[in-house]
Amino acid sequence: MNKILRFIPNILSLSRLCLACLFPFVQEKIWIWFILCGGASDFLDGWIARRWNLTSWQGGVIDAIADKLFVLAALITFVLAGKFSGWLVPLVIARDLTVAFIACYAVYRQAWDSFRKMDARWSGKVTTAGQFLLMVVVALIPQFTSLTLYLVALISFIAAFDYAKLFIKALLGR
Repeated sequence: MNKILRFIPNILSLSRLCLACLFPFVQEKIWIWFILCGGASDFLDGWIARRWNLTSWQGGVIDAIADKLFVLAALITFVLAGKFSGWLVPLVIARDLTVAFIACYAVYRQAWDSFRKMDARWSGKVTTAGQFLLMVVVALIPQFTSLTLYLVALISFIAAFDYAKLFIKALLGR
């Protein structure tokens, strides 16, 4: 049974990747269901992995990639639907762009071990929650989109700084 259980968190993450691929093609009235399923799969995969000690670094990477692609698919869909301007997307994903830059730099400098030491941070979790909140707001109460966008952008910048600081500390400790 445990052999089957260990795949559940990754299956949930992979389901979020499927949702991300389909999101741009669903009708606007269906967005909220995709967002709720994406958020639920994000919560459940982590909870199940921690609850039954099924965590792995690889699973964390799959989860992170699924999160980023789901958020990006939704944000691009919103921009194409005219919900907000495209120049705001990099602000909302500042944390994600920073972590991607750090990963590329770590590979280039052969400092992958420093990147691997970067555990999930409270600021990153708050940013992800904020991004999902933004998606819900766009889908259900669009009149609050601008306010939510700027709030999530601020949180994302705080998280970007937090992750950059953590990586520099890990590099210096090598």
